[in-house]
Amino acid sequence: MANFKVKLGSGDGSVLYRTIHGQSAAEVMQHFQREGYYVFSVVKTLDLANLMGFQKRIPRPKFILFNREFRGLVKAGLPIVEGLDILLRRMRPSPIQALISEVREQLTKGRSLSQAFQSFGKLVPSYYPALLHAGEQSGNLVEVLDRFIDQEERFRKTRKKFVQTMTYPLLLLLVGLASMFIILTRALPQFTSMYTEAGKDLPTVTQIVVTISNFFQTYSLHLLIGGLLFLVLGQIYSQTQAGQLARERLVRRIPFIGVLWTLQNQNIFARTMRLLLDGGVPVPQAVANASTAVPSKVFGMELGAVHQALTRGESLQESLETHTKLDPMVAEVVGVGEATGTLGEMFTYVAEHGEEKTEDVLENISNLIAPLVLLIIGLIIAFVVVAMYLPMFGTYDVIGA
Repeated sequence: MANFKVKLGSGDGSVLYRTIHGQSAAEVMQHFQREGYYVFSVVKTLDLANLMGFQKRIPRPKFILFNREFRGLVKAGLPIVEGLDILLRRMRPSPIQALISEVREQLTKGRSLSQAFQSFGKLVPSYYPALLHAGEQSGNLVEVLDRFIDQEERFRKTRKKFVQTMTYPLLLLLVGLASMFIILTRALPQFTSMYTEAGKDLPTVTQIVVTISNFFQTYSLHLLIGGLLFLVLGQIYSQTQAGQLARERLVRRIPFIGVLWTLQNQNIFARTMRLLLDGGVPVPQAVANASTAVPSKVFGMELGAVHQALTRGESLQESLETHTKLDPMVAEVVGVGEATGTLGEMFTYVAEHGEEKTEDVLENISNLIAPLVLLIIGLIIAFVVVAMYLPMFGTYDVIGA
């Protein structure tokens, strides 16, 4: 999807400007014409931040806070538009304030709350509009918002713990690499100069390290520019479908991280299914919505195939066994839920079991990865230091010379 800047005329004679994501200029024009605007122009714009995957998103904690406040106002019996007006008066200019303002504007034109949020699927959790629709249809909007807040808090805590777990190993790695760069480009050349000036042959190990040091001194700027260019091009490529699939295949091959990635997607799928099923969403539609909620593109495609199988009349258990690479336990538990009419409860069990395994993996990462990184960096630095000091065994010959 691309960004389009649109010049609009409203019914009261004012001229408005909007920026919107869309597949084509014709689609964007039709969208605003259906909203009752006169479209003066639609211009495609180049959004470098969006191209590199740095487009503005609504911070998840702020979106959860909005839902907490919104739930309280709806629970108190206030009309939805009036509740949004109260929240907007308290908000400072920000992406979420602009989002809620747009949603309120669409509500005043007769659209439902779920339809209004559907227009901003890239800014909010992808399953959120479907969840709102289920709450609207069942009349349990407050209960649905409660469950959404609870689920998002679970995900936020898991992500926070993962970041905390990985911070120490990454710091060790960065400090180690910085130390190696300083040793190779600053300390080693000065340390070995007295040996080369004395005309003494350096040991083979020291010669290897000196050669590496000379390479970094000569090409450090080229390596820096090449590294930055590689990161930029890699980030742009990773925003394409092929790049996302390639990145995911790489992530899945990394020990511990691959297992954690699979468990995270499994947990999100299970929690989302429970949430949608409790809201009254039919199973095929719930699977279709869950396929867009999971971070994994591969798993999302697999769930798309499951959705197609369900529309052909297959059971959910058979579809999961045939079209996904989930733990076989998931399909077995789902089969029990289908047979006993407790599918929602079984998805809760799947999520809780997966979250326990996630805790175990995070603990293993904390206990094993950090010491392993420290050991590897320590051995490399020790090798370089030994190579620096090895010629000192002939120090008396050097002094005599």
